[in-house]
Amino acid sequence: MTEQHKEQRSYLRFPPDEWEVGLIQCTDVMVDEDEFMPEIAGLVMEESRAGCGLVVLDRQLHDLITEGDRCLVKVARLGIVLAEVRWIKPLDQGVSRMGLNYIE
Repeated sequence: MTEQHKEQRSYLRFPPDEWEVGLIQCTDVMVDEDEFMPEIAGLVMEESRAGCGLVVLDRQLHDLITEGDRCLVKVARLGIVLAEVRWIKPLDQGVSRMGLNYIE
């Protein structure tokens, strides 16, 4: 497989509404809507069927979540979904971008 094919994304990305927020609970144990207690909130930068990209404040991430961790995420009308943190990249001082891959 060529390098170009490795870099291509499997699913079409689409821009969310400007005010769309993703909520993360740092656990991989599925909970009901009533039990969902988000610990991290981020502005959704992109969405796809397989995951999403969020912009978050670094102080929210500190000691809570790292690359490879599993978590619960809720974005817009999508219910609570199990996800894996694929990457976290600094954007600016105090702000990072993170990529989440839905597991379900």
